[in-house]
Amino acid sequence: MLASMVSLLRLRRSTTILLALTLSVVTFVLLANPLSPVADSAGISLSVQSTGAGPRYPLCSNQTSANVTWPSQSWRAAAESKYGGLLEDKFTIAMSTFHRPRELHRTLTALLAAKIPSLHEIVIIWNNFDEKTPDPFVSQHGVPVRYRKPTRDSLNEKLWPDPEYRTQAILLSDDDVYYRPDDLEFVFQMWRKFGKDRMTGALARCATALPSGDWDYNFCSQKAHQDVYSMVLTNLAFTHIAFLDYYFSDDPAVTKIREYVDEAFNCEDIGLNFVMSMLTGSGPLLVRGSSQYINLDPSGGISRQTGHMQARSKCLNVFAEAFQCMPLVNETGRIEHGVKHNVWYKSVWNRIHG
Repeated sequence: MLASMVSLLRLRRSTTILLALTLSVVTFVLLANPLSPVADSAGISLSVQSTGAGPRYPLCSNQTSANVTWPSQSWRAAAESKYGGLLEDKFTIAMSTFHRPRELHRTLTALLAAKIPSLHEIVIIWNNFDEKTPDPFVSQHGVPVRYRKPTRDSLNEKLWPDPEYRTQAILLSDDDVYYRPDDLEFVFQMWRKFGKDRMTGALARCATALPSGDWDYNFCSQKAHQDVYSMVLTNLAFTHIAFLDYYFSDDPAVTKIREYVDEAFNCEDIGLNFVMSMLTGSGPLLVRGSSQYINLDPSGGISRQTGHMQARSKCLNVFAEAFQCMPLVNETGRIEHGVKHNVWYKSVWNRIHG
């Protein structure tokens, strides 16, 4: 009886050891071949996704291809040569509008009610093609306001380097968002000191490399060690007119970007960020006022459409393909007006009382 029990225990031990060895071999094979598909009992292929693969189009800073001009050491010299005669201590607001008279009136009223020392002119890009262009006028503080109707319905038209611009600094904006006047002057002065070779503005966005190799457009992470941004949106951002000039150049990559913007009716702001970083090797600059910027947040904008974030991600990948690399540069710092921290509750207060 005892002998039988000992034999049984030995058999169980041998079986356990054999099973452990088998599992070890299987585990080793799987670890050695992480991309190999594993079939389940129903015959469905369960792909084990690799997290070690880099983006399909890596950062331009890692490339040495002859068709990549990142970074261009001569950008400042070229900009000065062509646009040095324009006013450096003043700025122009280029504001796009499309059938939002209430928002346009409120934004213009706020910007023209107070004297903004460095504001030279406001140009309204009038996309109401079925309406007569309003007459130009001059505000009580002497700021000219004129309306320009584009020749075609294209988001690229907002970025057109209007030959009538008289300033190097152009504040690109939409009719539903604006800095308060005191903050706007501050942001412009920060652009002059720190941001001439950057997109400088209020709303930051991110491009993140996914395990699939694609780039993902997102609102940026607040997690530790991930607090970066690589784009500033052109619904409230200063840019040098030279960037607008290059955006409308015959560079093949930039031409493809403009064509895709027309096709998708989206992403002109992403395209301009690509151009800026490609030319300078710099990322954007986030600048916040002492008060939260005003966002009237109408319900009918492009950003409210279903699938907007996915469409923006596609733009990132189409544009990276055009350049054969990703020119966007992550930044971590920002500038804020004053010593009082601009906290979240101001946004709520402004939405209620602004």
